[in-house]
Amino acid sequence: TIKKLRGRGIDAEAEAGDKILDSILATAASTGDFSLSSLFNVMKLEVFVFYQEWKKAVDLVRKAGNVRLFLSSFFGAVRYTFFEALTYVKAAQSASGWKKRQMKKCALQTIQLIKGWAKNGNVNVVHYLFILEAELAVLDEKNKKAKESFNAAITTSSRNGFLQDRALAHELASAYFKAQGDDYWGNYHIECSKRCYQEWGCNKKVE
Repeated sequence: TIKKLRGRGIDAEAEAGDKILDSILATAASTGDFSLSSLFNVMKLEVFVFYQEWKKAVDLVRKAGNVRLFLSSFFGAVRYTFFEALTYVKAAQSASGWKKRQMKKCALQTIQLIKGWAKNGNVNVVHYLFILEAELAVLDEKNKKAKESFNAAITTSSRNGFLQDRALAHELASAYFKAQGDDYWGNYHIECSKRCYQEWGCNKKVE
């Protein structure tokens, strides 16, 4: 999974690795080792998010349950929560009717956890909130808010040293601007995203 995220060992090796991972997850579930299965779910969800595989991401968070209960690392719990919230927002953006409302409700409930950590002084979650605020604004068609929040997300993730999240913020911003028919800013953000991914070492995202 990590090799796939970094753009290494793709194809046959990656497929073999995924099969091994699935086998480990199945064993962990059957033996009640929820700590191990939760850790792997964090890793898998990160890959799904960075590769924009939202359907797989939604399936994972719906099946995984509250993995935060079994993660020994607070960083892992926070990161999973961000990916979970973003997954629900993206699911709401592509849905309609009651499903859209349901996905948005799940997103807002999850975001409340991150807001609580920020309120308690965790500065490392601030850029998460800006990314989520931007995507919620996209969902609600609040264009000014979306632009402001994407810019804040990029600035904050850069200042706090989260290069991979800056890359993701640029990528999401690019998708937003292109959907608005603004190719100039869409192209600008995708090029910024590629440079960040390349610097991070995720070569597959640069291709």
